[in-house]
This record gives sequence, C-alpha cells and structure tokens, in this order.
Amino acid sequence: MKALAIFALLAAAMPARAADLSVLDHFRSEPSVRDLQCAAARLAAVHPELVRSWLRRAGKAALLPTMRVRVGRGLVELTRDTVTAPLYSMTTDWTVDVEASWSLDRLIFDRNELRASREAQRLAGHREELLTRVAQLYYARRRLQVDAVLQPDAPAAVDRALEIEELTAVLDGLTDNALTRGKPGR
Repeated sequence: MKALAIFALLAAAMPARAADLSVLDHFRSEPSVRDLQCAAARLAAVHPELVRSWLRRAGKAALLPTMRVRVGRGLVELTRDTVTAPLYSMTTDWTVDVEASWSLDRLIFDRNELRASREAQRLAGHREELLTRVAQLYYARRRLQVDAVLQPDAPAAVDRALEIEELTAVLDGLTDNALTRGKPGR
C-alpha cells in the first residue's frame, strides 16, 4: 500500500514536470545563450585566434630588416678617422643612403612575445567575464519570461515586462542586436 502511494505521488509529479519544461518551447525561436556569447565575443574582439596570430607575427617579425633611408643634398662627409676631424665637402648632387639591419637575436626571443602573452591573459580574463555576464543576463531574462508565461496576470506583470525589455536591451548592446535580430516579427 505504501509503495502504491509513492508510485501515485511520482506519477502525479511527472506530468507537472513535463508541463514545466514545455514552457521553454515558447522561446525556441530565440537565439541560444551560446549564439549570444559568440556574438558578444565577436563584437568585443576577444578571440583566442587573435592572440595566437599576434604571437606568430611577433616571431616572424625578426626575419624582416629594419630599413633606414636617407636622402640629402649639400654637405657630404668625405673621410672620417679617429685621429683627425671628419672632412666634409659641399656638393649639389643628391645622395641616397639605404641601410638594412636585422636583429637575429629576436628569432630566439622577442620581448614583444611577453607583451602579447600579457595581453592574451588580459583578453582571456575579459572574454571569461563577458561570456559569464551574457549567460547571467540571458538566464535572468529567461526566468522572467517563463514567469510571465506561467503567471501572466501577476500584480507585478508590468514591472516584469519592463525588466525583460531592459535585459533584452543590455544583451542587444553586448551582442550587436543578435537577440532581437533572432526574434520573429522584429
């Protein structure tokens, strides 16, 4: 008898759970939290691929020379030694000096890699905060939406509707309108 009562209670609770979860079907046309997180990361340009690109380019930059070009006319240095003062000559000819130099030690270690690593850590922290914030806003909004469907005539319905609109606006601001673009009829 006791087992039958427990079974009856469980059976009665089952349809209620199914009904509770079916309320989420009202929101299937909206973008998922992952879609909004991707849109926010894209808008904020906090992509790990960007950092990897910086590190690759910092390593390859040492292969390129530093170029210096001088163009002049007038005074030209003819000789220079350590014993006498330099000897200069006046000329009306144009002179062009091109100099290329390589810092091959940067092939082994470039201090720009440290800067890129620090920026990568900062960017990863910002990305984590942003994605967490988008998820928190998304699910706070979703809870209000579910509450609005389950209790449409609640005394605080107007406040709840305003709060949903506020959260929608904040999420749209973070995601370049990805939430309202994903809704039908907008």
